[in-house]
Amino acid sequence: MTVLSLLLPAIVGFGLGDITDIVESDDFQTATDVAGAFYQAGRGLSDSEEYYLGRAVAANVFSLYSPAGNTAFSTYLNSVGTWVGTCSPVPCTYGGWHFQLLQSSELNAFACPGGLIFITTGLLAQVRDEDELACVLAHEVAHVTLRHGVGSVQQSRWVQAFSLAGMEGAERWGSGELQQAADSYGDVVTDITESLITKGYSRESETSADSLAVIIAAAAGYDPAGLTRVLDRMAGLTTRSGPGFWQTHPSPEDRLDDLGSASGGQTTGYELRKARFEAALAAMGTPDAQPSSQETSGRGTGGSRGGSSGGTSGGSSGGSRQ
Repeated sequence: MTVLSLLLPAIVGFGLGDITDIVESDDFQTATDVAGAFYQAGRGLSDSEEYYLGRAVAANVFSLYSPAGNTAFSTYLNSVGTWVGTCSPVPCTYGGWHFQLLQSSELNAFACPGGLIFITTGLLAQVRDEDELACVLAHEVAHVTLRHGVGSVQQSRWVQAFSLAGMEGAERWGSGELQQAADSYGDVVTDITESLITKGYSRESETSADSLAVIIAAAAGYDPAGLTRVLDRMAGLTTRSGPGFWQTHPSPEDRLDDLGSASGGQTTGYELRKARFEAALAAMGTPDAQPSSQETSGRGTGGSRGGSSGGTSGGSSGGSRQ
């Protein structure tokens, strides 16, 4: 029995719901509430402020993509992701680690501040076992722990936000000042959303996230070379246009060069983990990835999962770079 299987009842007991539930929950704070909290000069975001900021970014994500997967797969995805997050430098975030599958043929995964993480069905199609999935999620967990989302905000946005520091609290602001705070908050959310979906992070940020991801995956008991296998598989794809990975990340070849050869190998319990991964896909039915609203508006498409065998269109089956 693996550590993950032992922890699964406890993980589920924490009430890990879909990110859709989090975004729509009744305790969602308004933009001005959050603005009043973190628009104080000379300090960064607290854990709770980063979480609420991340929820606003997640709401933007859901305006562009539809959630995918069933309850069984969501439970599985969250159990793997939460265990990976627990083995990271930030074992517990303010609102907990939460993971959501999105229906899109784009090859992509992205992390909102505070621990809300998405992976598309298109990228899932490139994953062959639980170790590889854990490595992909570990990369996004690394982005959160390194606070790359918050760091992507344009400096001018923060300056504008901090210019409200002389105000003593939202309850004392006039209507014009409240609107200014809400607009500034919206600009910050927009900056982060664009970095996740259309602009991407710098190569340096991606390299640091990859480096930390293999450490996290190994600490969680997974084969860290799973990340190089996914990247190597993506390097074999012939179609590299459209939104998602190709627009927001360095090429897989560059990332592989920066990462080097991640040492590792199949660890104890690999066959059980692989069977669990395949069972989760089978329970979901491994549907073809559907285009997101961005793709249907002319931004292009990526590869999709073709049938229950988990093959991909236009890509090689790949293998380890080692």
